Amino acid sequence: MKLIAWTDRDGWKRTSFIKDDQDDDMAPQGIPQSVVPINELDWDAIKRDLHNALINRSLFGYEDIIKQRDSVNGAILSAVRGRLITLYKDRRAR
Repeated sequence: MKLIAWTDRDGWKRTSFIKDDQDDDMAPQGIPQSVVPINELDWDAIKRDLHNALINRSLFGYEDIIKQRDSVNGAILSAVRGRLITLYKDRRAR
C-alpha cells in the first residue's frame, strides 16, 4: 500500500492509501487517511481567546505585529494549540 496526497474539487488536501500497483489518480477511491475534523473545534471560543491574546500582547496595529512577530505566533498558538491537541487526544480515545 502507498499513501497518496491529492486535492479535491473544493481545494481540500486529502490522502488515501491505494495498492502499490494502482495509478496515483485512483487515490480518491482509496482508503482515506485524514486529520481530526477541525469543524469540531469551538471556533467562537478560539476567536475570543485570540482577540484577548492580541490585546494582552498590545498588538493593535500593523506596526505592532511587525515589531513583535513572535508575539503574533504566540497569540495564535495560545488560542488554538490546546484545543487541537485535545481534539486529537479525544479522537484517539474513541
